[in-house]
Amino acid sequence: MASSVFITFNGQSCESQQGESMLDALVRAGVALSAPCGGRGICGKCRLTLLKGKVRLLKNGAEVKHAEVKTGDSFCACRATALSDVIVSLPDDAADFSASSLADMQTGKEHLHAGKTGRAGIGIDIGTTTVQAQIVDLDTGEVLQTFSALNSQRSFGADVMSRIGAAREGKTRELFTAINSQIEEILRQCISNWNLSCIEQCAVSGNTTMLHLFAGVDPSAIGEAPYTPVFLEERHFEGRELSLSARHITLLPGISAFVGADIVSGLALIDIMNRNEDSLFADIGTNGEIAVWKNSEKRLLCSSTAAGPCFEGAEITCGMGAEAGAINRISFKKETQSTDWFQSGTLCNTTLFYTTLDNVKARGICGAGLIDAISVMKKLDVIDETGALADKYAPDGFPITEGIFITQRDVRQFQLAKAAIFSGIKILCKTAGLEPENVDTAYIAGGLGFFINLENAENIGLISGGLAKKAAVCGNTSLKGAVKCLTDSSFLSRCREIISHSGAVDLALNGDFSETFMENICFF
Repeated sequence: MASSVFITFNGQSCESQQGESMLDALVRAGVALSAPCGGRGICGKCRLTLLKGKVRLLKNGAEVKHAEVKTGDSFCACRATALSDVIVSLPDDAADFSASSLADMQTGKEHLHAGKTGRAGIGIDIGTTTVQAQIVDLDTGEVLQTFSALNSQRSFGADVMSRIGAAREGKTRELFTAINSQIEEILRQCISNWNLSCIEQCAVSGNTTMLHLFAGVDPSAIGEAPYTPVFLEERHFEGRELSLSARHITLLPGISAFVGADIVSGLALIDIMNRNEDSLFADIGTNGEIAVWKNSEKRLLCSSTAAGPCFEGAEITCGMGAEAGAINRISFKKETQSTDWFQSGTLCNTTLFYTTLDNVKARGICGAGLIDAISVMKKLDVIDETGALADKYAPDGFPITEGIFITQRDVRQFQLAKAAIFSGIKILCKTAGLEPENVDTAYIAGGLGFFINLENAENIGLISGGLAKKAAVCGNTSLKGAVKCLTDSSFLSRCREIISHSGAVDLALNGDFSETFMENICFF
């Protein structure tokens, strides 16, 4: 084999060194492939299809004899090395941020028009799974356009700890480059679309690890006791310091290693301290970040529980992010006429219906759809209280529609995630001297907050009984807060005040957490 070969994809090529995994080569070239397991070869999501050339599978970094991939076969990029120049096709959710195109990231085009706006700013939420941004007219406060895409760092793993692990292996610069390139493309697209001379202000929110990586700071210390971030305070940059096309950049402040600016941004947005009520705030995503406001004591308690990435579609067999084609609702009936409902077929003598994002053919299932699916399976006795699938569905999984199904492993992943969220809420409320059902309002934020069916979430034990009736679904409050920061001069002051009244609770040190977690693994 030559010292290096070339991998061609989408009419472009990148170099791959001898023995290097194809995932590493593609990531270095600016291609974002989903690899929820962080390239350990266990999730099967970073699949390529070989169109031409020779590829051999790897095991523990070494080539496997007699394991060449045949033309037309798919294979995991993290488990393969190119033996010659090759041509491959990428999976549908791959993104190439070396190319100057974000057509698939744009939404909200109904506001897009020719001409030039005045002063513009952009709010950005860097989620572990998804990056979202909104460009704002700073003179009028009008949101002009919204961008959304999977985080290009997903090639390094689906969750925060995978990214920290990659940084510990010396990949901080690669992680920085991945997110920096993605944000710069958003900025350039905004400047082009709106005929701007520049982006004046950029406010960035996200969890503590994501903001470290955005700033090019090694987050390794966050991943081990005593879990010490390099910074938590707000930070200000000139755009040129980060090689970004914005004059001024503000990183919003956080509370702790695992309660970041995304939570502070959301709490400031709803102005939780000035509501005369006991409140619960839960941002349900890869991390379950929770805050409880005890109004009588003017005290805010915050914590984070490791839900894992299943609510973002990762590590679920047919899972995907909240993108076009993701099943986001499942029901026994067509609930409204405002959305196209598809019939999935008759199962257990019951007809099921589902909707997809953008009303297109189903490609997978996102977190909100997974909650509905598990609830439906429980109601149909497809799973018992332990989560075990009925014998009929155990071998191949429970089918939702053609090519999309829920396996036994998926149910187990979901059980771990929902028990973590439920237990985190219960223990944090108890620490504050409250019962979950006694809070006045429960604010549900995060990607799930757009589509979650709260009754189904309660049915399968994601949230405790009674909370569904008190819940206010808020959507992406991290992004909304970042946008608010651009137009409200008092927003950062509210963030600082929230931090000054907050205390972080380490659930791992709470003696009741493990017991509560085990009690709530099952479905009742």
